[in-house]
Amino acid sequence: MSVDQETIDRIARELFEAKRDVYTMPYVSPRLPERDLDAAYAISAEFAALRERELGVTRVGRKVGLTNALVQRRVGIDEPDYGIIHDDMVHLSGTHLPLSRYNRLLIEAEVAFALKSDILDASRESVEPAIDYVTPAFEVVDFRYGGSVGQIVDTIADNAGCSGIVLGEERHPYGETDLTKVELIITGGGAEITRGVGSNVLGDPVNAVIWLAETAIRIGEPLRAGELLLSGSIGYIEPWPADVECVATITGLGRVVATADSKG
Repeated sequence: MSVDQETIDRIARELFEAKRDVYTMPYVSPRLPERDLDAAYAISAEFAALRERELGVTRVGRKVGLTNALVQRRVGIDEPDYGIIHDDMVHLSGTHLPLSRYNRLLIEAEVAFALKSDILDASRESVEPAIDYVTPAFEVVDFRYGGSVGQIVDTIADNAGCSGIVLGEERHPYGETDLTKVELIITGGGAEITRGVGSNVLGDPVNAVIWLAETAIRIGEPLRAGELLLSGSIGYIEPWPADVECVATITGLGRVVATADSKG
């Protein structure tokens, strides 16, 4: 990493304040060496630490993003990224999300995993027994930037775009359903928004958990029992329509429901 700590702290503070006060800011990529992922993740970590110190929130999980090749091609990025989920970002199915709290809300749906034990080894043989259950989830996607997601360092620095999750109505033991074959459809007010199949996510959504476990061990922050993990969008990421009930159904796993409320 070739960026000094003062720059990292300054950019993290800017992102924190933009999220807290709901406004956009310029992309951070012009201030970082091209594709300096270490610097971007250092900013993201300080951004999360600021939320924990100043807002009193607690980390309850992590998300993997950009695991769907269709999404990668759309945004011009060819690798996954990850971000932090805090307790104030977790919502239950049926929630109303006030649009006034977000810059430009985007909708995506995926398989969420809950862990029952720590993951200290990133092999499939160690990861799969650590999974407690799976459930459908919306990721509440919002960026601190006014335009598209920008470069990969912009996305990573901004907590990989994660501003919340909405958990599904049902919990299913891991292994009960073949996640490679599940089919997703998201509707808003009855109109289709996007659809996809589980194999869109790195061939199998659990592969995203394995990737995250390996990454988390490498940075010295292994995945812990009780964490919620988002595995990445099965369909496309689309604008979240206002004031209509949005429903994501994943075959074998049930559904998750949320509404973006323009009056909130």
